[in-house]
Amino acid sequence: MMKRSNLFSRLSAAFTTALRFWCEHAAVFEVIEKRYAREWREEGTDGLFSVQIRIIRCGSVYHVAQSFYFNDSYIKDVTWLATYTWSAGGYLVALGSDRYLFFDPLQKQLYLEDWPDGGLRTLDKYKQI
Repeated sequence: MMKRSNLFSRLSAAFTTALRFWCEHAAVFEVIEKRYAREWREEGTDGLFSVQIRIIRCGSVYHVAQSFYFNDSYIKDVTWLATYTWSAGGYLVALGSDRYLFFDPLQKQLYLEDWPDGGLRTLDKYKQI
């Protein structure tokens, strides 16, 4: 009898772990193709800077577009391809560069971590729009 209850508890723990893993990734997939934005003002300027991120699934990769604006006037787009990784709750990794997109489905936020060659690492927080 002891062996049977131990087996059931182990199976229950494995099932619970698999279910949590699947739920975390399902939550990320639900918000991954939403739009995200952030705004800020810089000292010495009278304008409002903003950046929007759009993510579009293209088969097994994602097309990420970052659009920059100043006072709602378009400045430029920066685009790259990324792939989804299943580790650590799921996030996007840019192909060919050191950019990472982490999602917080509960807070409806996205974090963009960028490590440019020879530059400083940045971490920017975007809100879902």
